[in-house]
Amino acid sequence: MQELTVRLEMVYEQVRSAVSEPGSTRVIDVGSDHGYLALRCLDSSLVSSAVCTEIHKAPAKRSETALILAGYKERSEVFVTDGLNGVPLKEGDIVVIAGMGGLNIIDIVTRALKDNGSEVMKKVTFVLQPQKSNDTVRKFLAETGFTYQDESVCCDRDIFYNCMRVTYKGESYSLTDEEACYGPVLLERYNEGDKEVIAYFAHLDDIFEIRQRSNPVVKSALEARKKNERK
Repeated sequence: MQELTVRLEMVYEQVRSAVSEPGSTRVIDVGSDHGYLALRCLDSSLVSSAVCTEIHKAPAKRSETALILAGYKERSEVFVTDGLNGVPLKEGDIVVIAGMGGLNIIDIVTRALKDNGSEVMKKVTFVLQPQKSNDTVRKFLAETGFTYQDESVCCDRDIFYNCMRVTYKGESYSLTDEEACYGPVLLERYNEGDKEVIAYFAHLDDIFEIRQRSNPVVKSALEARKKNERK
């Protein structure tokens, strides 16, 4: 069984939660690097097939080689492409975009919506793990019509990461600044006493205390959270 880092284990768990029937769907890992996530999904019989995409040839070759050596040549495809370009989506797909900047994720999802159309997108699940610009990603998802199925956090080698699982409904709505900066589902988990989320929020609070001086969205979010904490 392919071992994963704590961060990728978190991403894998979101993929697992999105699968209704093991072995019946396809996972698409955008920016797959060594293909570790795809390998884990196949090793665990979670998915029927895996697609890996990479914008550069060298990492794409690493993923391809790893999948072939593991015996998955017939159940996997590797593309050298930008995001999802040239990879048509289909019903039941689970698209993973992890370890990228938030603006890159927004660009890839925007192009996927344009290329595949709303009806196809409504039948696809997206698992997103931005390295930064989480508030921008969350507001984009809400305004574009994605709904949150789940969010999770982890601490991997002293660095916090969060992951979002969303589906497209096509109905735009707004998030508060607090929801955008902290996460709508994570706020619920925090209120329920989730220890990992509590630690994550304490980490965010420290960062936001500095960022609020130049970022009005962060300032608004921090003020709202402090107000809600006093209730």
